[in-house]
Amino acid sequence: MTQPTLATLTEDQLADLIAEAAAYRNQPSLRTCLFPGCIKQYDAISHMDGRTPPRPEWSGAGWHILKTSSVFTDGGHLCPLHVPLVTTHMPRLVKTPSGRYTVDCACGWMPPAQRWHRLAATLWQEHLLTANGDLPPAPPTTDPKHRVPLAEHTDATLEELYDRLWDAESDGTEARDVARTSLRAYSQAVPALLGAKTSLEALRQRITLDSRDWTNDKTDAWLWAILVGANCENTDPDHTHNEDCAGDQALWDLGRQHNIPTDQVIRTGHLRWWIANAVNVAQQIEGA
Repeated sequence: MTQPTLATLTEDQLADLIAEAAAYRNQPSLRTCLFPGCIKQYDAISHMDGRTPPRPEWSGAGWHILKTSSVFTDGGHLCPLHVPLVTTHMPRLVKTPSGRYTVDCACGWMPPAQRWHRLAATLWQEHLLTANGDLPPAPPTTDPKHRVPLAEHTDATLEELYDRLWDAESDGTEARDVARTSLRAYSQAVPALLGAKTSLEALRQRITLDSRDWTNDKTDAWLWAILVGANCENTDPDHTHNEDCAGDQALWDLGRQHNIPTDQVIRTGHLRWWIANAVNVAQQIEGA
């Protein structure tokens, strides 16, 4: 077939050429759901450009992307049907002290460490199928019926057992370090929190027993709202704000009274919450 020149090009040939160029430029870039056995796909290019995909079933609405920080080094894609399941079982790749890889699943599941990181990803996909009811639960690795008989052990299987023991000992050491650090932080934070509670309660008592009106002055009103609380703080679920309590609008009334900007009123409410919460936590520690 002779290629037409600019002088011999017809309108139909030009239209065909434009259509071919548009088809080449807009060809789909399909992404498949990473859930094992799922064949759903979406057109990534159309979705990013905001265009209608060539086929309705290639729509990217509701799809999610799994970041490269997961067990999949190149990331992955999730169809709307499997987003809730994977969110519940979000994986995190963990490298053990022996140089092997395992998966820290959001549900608490963690398989034996593997030499190859992609094998850990495969085990996580198998875990997904089990959680979805597509596969029966795997027997525990400590089940005597599934242990390798002593006579059948090889250098490789013994090396794997020693690696597991090494990882377990490292986990125990790490757990003790975390417990020791937590105890040290607790022993330092609790006396400071109880002392702060005593000081805040003394300030609150001093203000509430004062005879003056703490709402007349702008600075006094701010101190009152933070240290005492302008709004009702009754946490009883059956409580209904009425004329006998401060209600939930008193802080806004103080803001309007002194022409305090909205953002400062909101910040004052946050400061009051932090103080009330700190006192409440300290009271729980004292009562424990």
